[in-house]
Amino acid sequence: MRSLRAASVQPGLEREDVRDPDVRPPAPRSAPRETPSRRPAPPTGLEGARQKMTVEIAALVRLAELDAALLDRDSRRRPPVADEVAKERHGLVAKLSAEVLEAYERALRAGRRPAVVRLVGSVCSGCYMRLHSKLDHQIRHRRGAAACPHCLRVVYDPGRLAA
Repeated sequence: MRSLRAASVQPGLEREDVRDPDVRPPAPRSAPRETPSRRPAPPTGLEGARQKMTVEIAALVRLAELDAALLDRDSRRRPPVADEVAKERHGLVAKLSAEVLEAYERALRAGRRPAVVRLVGSVCSGCYMRLHSKLDHQIRHRRGAAACPHCLRVVYDPGRLAA
């Protein structure tokens, strides 16, 4: 070690900058070019989950409105349901998760009208009972909609539709 240190400190032994004339320095890298796309990139992560939840809640509310209109018709004069209405209902059902669809159908079978209600504060607007804080948190921040344990109606956060 001493010999290396001594050699580097000795005068007259400075390191010369030796360059080969045939070797070129590396070219500076340019930033990758972004190609313009016609479609925006699909949202990922948290934003994508929120957008999916918003679409699901909007489909659930529209499905409830459509079913309420179909159930309110006079039972004696029931004309066949138009193909357009059946296709719209099938499309809305396809947008719902299995858990939300099961809760919605359970509420309809139990005779709950309306089957889908808003969450106001921490209260179900169908039975006016206060929901447990854990369920309230899940509706507002994670799931977007869940069944009320008191009345079996599907409770959703209206703030998700406005966002």
